Amino acid sequence: MKKFITVLLPLTLGVACLATFAACDQGEKEPEPTQPVVENVTDKEFTGWGTYTGELTDGKPTGTGKLVTAEYTYEGTFSGVFAVTGTGVLTYTSGEANGDVSRGTFVKGNLEGYGVKEFSSGCVGIGYWKNNLLDGKGYFCWPQGNGGWDWYYGDWEAMVRKGTGMYQFNNGCWYKGEFNDWINGTGEFHWNNGDWYEGELAGAKAQGHGTKHFNNGNYWTGEFEDEQPKKGTYGYGQMDGTKGYIYIKPDNGAWDWYTGDVEGVGHVTNGQPDAAE
Repeated sequence: MKKFITVLLPLTLGVACLATFAACDQGEKEPEPTQPVVENVTDKEFTGWGTYTGELTDGKPTGTGKLVTAEYTYEGTFSGVFAVTGTGVLTYTSGEANGDVSRGTFVKGNLEGYGVKEFSSGCVGIGYWKNNLLDGKGYFCWPQGNGGWDWYYGDWEAMVRKGTGMYQFNNGCWYKGEFNDWINGTGEFHWNNGDWYEGELAGAKAQGHGTKHFNNGNYWTGEFEDEQPKKGTYGYGQMDGTKGYIYIKPDNGAWDWYTGDVEGVGHVTNGQPDAAE
């Protein structure tokens, strides 16, 4: 009997330990992860936003869908929030932006990165956007009353032309060079009659030092003011094949010529013409 108890006791203890380990193992086991609830809805109302058609994951918009609010309609991808963040088309249906259509990538309703914006006025902007404003390289065109278009391609900063670019006028004139909101800086301005100017400009007019080339081959280099050679200044140019220094009379802006290609020829002293007679 004693020998039987001696053999049975270790067996009993072993079974008890195994049962204890099994119970511990079951208590530490992680619960199975819950699967997300994915559903497709049609015109489902969401307070504070509007109606949504598309995919929902755990009640949040994901994948592709359409959101219709009192101010706009958006069709495209969603990233778990109703504040338009994704890639798609945003069309405004009320307010000052009524009729504007934007295509591209959005962050909280604003274009970010490359995109296209068509304005109800007929203007179109294509390029890189930041906080819903052209910022970087971009193209913008404006419809004109005569049925033509003006357009600009170049650098932008927060919807302001700033840097270098090209502006094409609907009448055939064009400018290439520096911009600071408008044509302000150094560049080339070409008229539709073949005349062109290179130099400093302000307000799209020759202002400062530059050269105007005429379509017949003549040219004048000097100081300009309000598009015209500055009165009381000297310049150098060519008229009907004759090169020389020109003095712009201060009273009426008439030109006096001092012919000669080099210093010491044609009434030129120390690089400047003698005083006009």
